[in-house]
Amino acid sequence: MVDISEQFETLLLALQKQIVHREEELAQFQVRAAQYCADQEAEIEKAKTRLEIIRAEMGELMKEPLVDNPLPLSEHGKSTAVTSMNESDRIREAAKMILAEVGKPVMQMELKRKMESKGIYIHAKNPVDLIRSALRRDRSFNHIRDKGWTLASDV
Repeated sequence: MVDISEQFETLLLALQKQIVHREEELAQFQVRAAQYCADQEAEIEKAKTRLEIIRAEMGELMKEPLVDNPLPLSEHGKSTAVTSMNESDRIREAAKMILAEVGKPVMQMELKRKMESKGIYIHAKNPVDLIRSALRRDRSFNHIRDKGWTLASDV
């Protein structure tokens, strides 16, 4: 006959083994869960970084170009050399804007630099001479010797 205390002892040992086994499984699960969480956090950070890069790239694409197009697109999407403004007209418009902003005489070379900083490039062999020539032909501008160009309305 089996002693009840032996059965009880066997039952307790089996229960204890079961508890130890479950604790080991839980510890392994916790390690895997921690690794999973770390992996997910890393993936989320990568995705956030990619998102910021894409936003920055889209922002750059949406900005106005720094260089004006010397051959604008026609209604058919093809470049055309015919424009409503010639180079001298573009120079005069840019010069008016710059001189109005500055409010004092500006030399041709400085006008060229300021135009380029605004993304307006002069397509000529000698851009400074073209600026002088374009402004000289328009009564909206006055030249002050050794000081530069001003708007006629400022004199």
